[in-house]
Amino acid sequence: IDLERCNRCGHCVAVCPTGEMDHPLSRLQEELRPLPAPEEALRFLRAPRSVRRFEQRLVPRELLLNLLDAGRYPQTAKNSQGVHYHVVRGRERVAQIHDLYFKIVSTLSKDDPDYDILIRPVNVQRAKGFDALLYNCPQLIFAVCDEKSTFDPRNAQFSLTFISLMAPSLGLGTCWGGQIQRLAGRKEYMSRFSALIGLKEDQRICGCMMVGYPAVAFRRYVERDPLQVSWWE
Repeated sequence: IDLERCNRCGHCVAVCPTGEMDHPLSRLQEELRPLPAPEEALRFLRAPRSVRRFEQRLVPRELLLNLLDAGRYPQTAKNSQGVHYHVVRGRERVAQIHDLYFKIVSTLSKDDPDYDILIRPVNVQRAKGFDALLYNCPQLIFAVCDEKSTFDPRNAQFSLTFISLMAPSLGLGTCWGGQIQRLAGRKEYMSRFSALIGLKEDQRICGCMMVGYPAVAFRRYVERDPLQVSWWE
């Protein structure tokens, strides 16, 4: 094995029919178990919902670690991986992020290309009195990447998707913090969010997800638009 050219993808170990491959950068793992039938797999993929009502109790660290561990496994370009997670726990800390968002958005010009999207939770909260940004969630997950990385921002989206799919099996619910991600991911504002939550200067925020115990139970699957496919054969 030419270790200098290896990117640790593990394919050679995974396909070895005898289990004799010994790779110092990708140790032998257990054999694949039978996968669920397609119908079961589709039901699993359809189960997660965007949760916007959370219980206020904190999720134990051990359970959060189980959840975050799922984020290590999606395919990434050149097996680059490179995603770090920064967890914010507790309503007081989450409220500080909420307040910083409101403070920044209140200064934006209406000509800002993101203005209509970013101002929406501010207007809703002022009009109706509830948190339409983070929905009183007691925990946030920030996906953090190296500032100079080419692939990591996209890898972070793959990673958070796996985390959102894993959450229901652990009794947890998630919701993408798209507006926080959009604002905190902008170069002119990222340093303020990074300083608040204690990130290093060479790290960038590439994703945000709310996580907690759902305060609502989803009893049925929901439908989506019909499949749209085109072919060139």
